Amino acid sequence: MYTTVPAKQLNIHCLSSGVSAAKNKHYIASAPRLGSNLNGIRRASAAEAYGTFLLTLVGPGTITATRLAGLGTTAAGLGVIGLAHGVALLVAIYSIGHISGAHINPAVTIASWATKRLEPRRVAPYIIAQLVGATIAGLVQLALWSSSSGTYDVAKATFLGDTTPGSGFTIGAALLAEVVATAILVFTIFGATDKKADQSWAGVAIGLVLAASIWMFGPISGASLNPARTWGPTIASAAFSLTPFATLWIYIVGPIFGGLLGGFLYEVVR
Repeated sequence: MYTTVPAKQLNIHCLSSGVSAAKNKHYIASAPRLGSNLNGIRRASAAEAYGTFLLTLVGPGTITATRLAGLGTTAAGLGVIGLAHGVALLVAIYSIGHISGAHINPAVTIASWATKRLEPRRVAPYIIAQLVGATIAGLVQLALWSSSSGTYDVAKATFLGDTTPGSGFTIGAALLAEVVATAILVFTIFGATDKKADQSWAGVAIGLVLAASIWMFGPISGASLNPARTWGPTIASAAFSLTPFATLWIYIVGPIFGGLLGGFLYEVVR
């Protein structure tokens, strides 16, 4: 994943960011030529764009769908939303993990780079791809939910499944929720994909921790844990409201700081 040649050739199994620092040190030496390296980064970036598209389409889309179904902010609605995000992430991990590592999240990419799990040249392409994939997902949602005035009104009410601070919670509470939840997510990713762990269950563990985080932190901050996942609906929902832009910074600063916290905490424990 974080090498310049296919992961299988280096005997690296690294769903989401679990390649060891020791193996990562050899990525320059393993590159047969610059063109091959750049081609590998392009393929990995395309995979990141797809994975983030999938998560941002299914996750936020389910928020709008549950509102249309009349579940709204009920316990059942929250359960369905958390499960949808978890399943989307699980599917993405098992489908593109062998290509890019399935970060699908700028916070995971930055934490992986900071802990030397990811070569620096992949950071910008990964993040750009993630933002592009999320934006496309947001625009697809806008097109789907704009098919009638009724569905458009529902999508407008949820800002296309965007994340905003919950009613009755302060900006500080929402920010803290994003930091803590993302730290837990990244800690789980690093632990589940560690070379000493049973990596065959990594996708399940990561998907479940995302679902559980949404069940817990969803009412407080919306439980984004992912700048790209919030970015897509925010951009697309600008078609009818600029309200989410006021709190977008929470879902950039919180997850990035939380990701770094979780990543370095795992390094200490490990």
